[in-house]
Formats: sequence, structure tokens, C-alpha cells
Amino acid sequence: MATLVLRNVPDDLYQRLKATAAENRRSMTQEAIVSLRAALEGLEEPPRKLGLEDTLDWLRREVWSLPVLDQRSDDDILGYNADGHFD
Repeated sequence: MATLVLRNVPDDLYQRLKATAAENRRSMTQEAIVSLRAALEGLEEPPRKLGLEDTLDWLRREVWSLPVLDQRSDDDILGYNADGHFD
């Protein structure tokens, strides 16, 4: 992969990048790459990482709403016996 060095980055742009990186839990380098890619692909704004609430919403919608097909208990599935030992 190539390396890119930016010099004389305006302070306001640097601070915006730093704040956005923190919001998205990315490094400044990761955020710069995401932002550059979004700009070059004509996106209005770079994609953001999902936060906790977004992740929980997705889990509720897509995973936890699925029907339970296996009626065994957790212990039965994991292979624990009545004494709590692994069989």
C-alpha cells in the first residue's frame, strides 16, 4: 500500500477530522482514508461506524426477532450435564 503525507493541513480541517475520527472510533489515518474515498466516489458524507444504539437496533430487528428453531436449553446445546460439567 502507498503512503501519503499531508503537510500544511489547515487547523480547522485537522480539528474536524480529529473530531469525526473520535466519533467513529477510528484513527485519524482511517478517517482520512474513509473521507477521501467518500469524496472521490461522490458520496455526500463518509460512512460512519455503527454506535451501540444502532448495533442494538440492528440486533433487535435482524437477529433477536428470528424464530427459535432449536428448543434445547443452552446447557444442552453447549454439552453441559445436570451437574454443570461438560460431557
